[in-house]
Amino acid sequence: MNTEVLNIVVTIVLGFASLIGISKLVAALVNILKLVGLVRDGAANKWAAGLNLVAFIALVAFGVFRPDLAMSILDGYAGQIAMVILFVLGFVVQITGSKSAHDDLKAAGVPLIGISHNYNIPSVADQFTSQNQAHRKDA
Repeated sequence: MNTEVLNIVVTIVLGFASLIGISKLVAALVNILKLVGLVRDGAANKWAAGLNLVAFIALVAFGVFRPDLAMSILDGYAGQIAMVILFVLGFVVQITGSKSAHDDLKAAGVPLIGISHNYNIPSVADQFTSQNQAHRKDA
């Protein structure tokens, strides 16, 4: 192995632990894979290790074939990509969580939840009025 290539690999190994953007990107990717069901509970650490290995190999390849490209630039890009992924992931979780919370509140019979403007479906106000009328007839 060429001494110059070995020096590049050693430099990348020493600097890899300080690359926060790469760590964030790996964490974001693992969370997306968990969300879509590809990563099961308890397996996230294995996926993170594998993705870190892929990132390390990619950085070594960049260091060998593109030594003019600084690792800090690549790390910055990875951090920005991770931030976008996490924002999108948060948005998806918010949308799906809101629907689930709405369904749970509607099933629990919480007033003002599940009001419909569809004329075929009675509104909460109509249901409340009919319940009061039935209660008055019984009394």
